[in-house]
Amino acid sequence: MECSKHPETEATDICTLCRQPICSQCSVLLSEKNYCKTCLEKRVIPPAPKYGAKSKFLAFLLSLLPGGGYFYLGLMKRGVQAMVIFFGTIFISGMAHLDALLFFVPVMIFYSVFDTQQLLNRINAGEPVDDWELFDWGSWNSKRNIIGAALIILGLFSLLNNLAPYLINYHVISRIIPPLLIIGTGVYILYKNTGKGGGEVGDSSQDS
Repeated sequence: MECSKHPETEATDICTLCRQPICSQCSVLLSEKNYCKTCLEKRVIPPAPKYGAKSKFLAFLLSLLPGGGYFYLGLMKRGVQAMVIFFGTIFISGMAHLDALLFFVPVMIFYSVFDTQQLLNRINAGEPVDDWELFDWGSWNSKRNIIGAALIILGLFSLLNNLAPYLINYHVISRIIPPLLIIGTGVYILYKNTGKGGGEVGDSSQDS
């Protein structure tokens, strides 16, 4: 793999910011991370805003649709990924009949609004804002087992949810299981706290 700045030289590192291969001549090590000189220069000398300050109100309106606010700020990678995740969650919820996934829809909207406003303040202040993705897909390579297991569990849950009405009285079960889970969780928490409290009392009596 050749250096992006010097094609005749073999690359030794990957820039943390631009993700481009760089050679030892271009690489700068800071806080145990490798950066290329170009990215460091951009951070030390931030570019002045070209078109003036961005509108906070317009950014707010567009960010109500996850991805729209990022597009307005010029963060295309972040915007595309946010929009794909948002509509993908709704699509999977409808196709697999998993209404529980819709819980993440308002969470994504709130995150989009507040994150867009924070990035907008930085841009209007003249600070450099990198178009980073919401998720670092490179780090997901080390988590393939977790992702695979999560997809299998999600698929099995969807299959059970779709087949349950034909096998059992689904409406009765759906009304009983959630309260039982809440009660069980409460009992477990009380049991753990009682166990810890009892241990502390016992220890204090022994110390005395």
